[in-house]
Amino acid sequence: MKMRHPALCTTVFASFLLAACCLVTAAELPSAIVSVDAPRDRELTGERAGQIGREIHANFGFGPITYAVAHKFRFDPNVPGKIDWSEGYLGMTRPTSANWYGGGFLFVTVNGHDIGLDPISSMVGVERGDRAILDMVWHDPSANVRVRFFGLPGENWLGCEVELEPTAEITSFGIRLACYPSFFTGWHKRDGARRIKTPSALVEQGAVEEGAVADHYYGIYYDEIFDVALGEGEGPCAMLMLPVEGATIKFAPGSYAVGTHVTLPPETRTVRFAFWDLKGMTNADAIANVEGQAASVRQTLEEIDLTPRTIQEFDVAAVRESVQRALDSPQAHEALADRVADIQAWLATSGEQFDAGTGEKPGVEAQERLLRSIDDYNSFKWEVKLMELIYEL
Repeated sequence: MKMRHPALCTTVFASFLLAACCLVTAAELPSAIVSVDAPRDRELTGERAGQIGREIHANFGFGPITYAVAHKFRFDPNVPGKIDWSEGYLGMTRPTSANWYGGGFLFVTVNGHDIGLDPISSMVGVERGDRAILDMVWHDPSANVRVRFFGLPGENWLGCEVELEPTAEITSFGIRLACYPSFFTGWHKRDGARRIKTPSALVEQGAVEEGAVADHYYGIYYDEIFDVALGEGEGPCAMLMLPVEGATIKFAPGSYAVGTHVTLPPETRTVRFAFWDLKGMTNADAIANVEGQAASVRQTLEEIDLTPRTIQEFDVAAVRESVQRALDSPQAHEALADRVADIQAWLATSGEQFDAGTGEKPGVEAQERLLRSIDDYNSFKWEVKLMELIYEL
């Protein structure tokens, strides 16, 4: 007897998924996690009346330090597509708002245009388990830009990869970092003594040091007055950047904010960092900690493949086969018509980038589109099989 009720397929499939989820045990819980909170909105007042301030926070758990980053911006609901921000748009809010600044510590410019002036396209946790990965994507006028944060189990640093996928000629590419080492000196009307220690220099407050990234591939940012060893301050912060041929870096420690400017060759497509917020550490301990692991962290940044596991394991050939099987079955085609059409459209525009053996990684936009829908594509394969089984009963 043939089954004449396609809706039954949905019920059977849901029951199958529930049973599979119940098999997860405590031993399988991930050791590195990331979660994205719901947006927090507030109505602005004064000269900003009518605008909305929005923050979206992502929280990491993978090691001894709890990191969190936040996307911050403001917009007028009556002016779609236009945003701005106060001090920054990508902040590190934990473990402390000082150090890598919670109000905005990372700025990316392409052809002189800051990507933070474009509405963010997506902010999604894309992996947890052996590592935690957060993707933030902007579609800049000249490039698709992804900022990918990641954490590895047991480590005390937060990784970051900035990837550029040009949609126009790239003439300039820059990254700026902002921190307030250990203490908000100016806000509290206190004088500090900012310092940045690199492999090649000690940059003191008020000075400027500029050179090749290869010579200054890490920087440890601290304050000689606001030192935990002296009973003041939060502790230092640090960053390590994987050297890029032809890239230069400029350190400018002011009496309050401390700036770091990276200028990259226009042909650069990927930049990788490690960031430390060493809250609670003395200057001496922080310097020893970062310098002691700089070589191994650099090696990790050089070798790690940050392509999310779901993309690495995605079987586009199986999806194509499922589409064809659905087309070959009149009942399955009728029941899944809309989904078949959507998946056919995606295969036509992006499917080839995920074929095995191409030797190239899918681009920023292609990965973003797949990650938005990968669960749906994977479940589609099972729904086609179940539909075939049900109609054969």
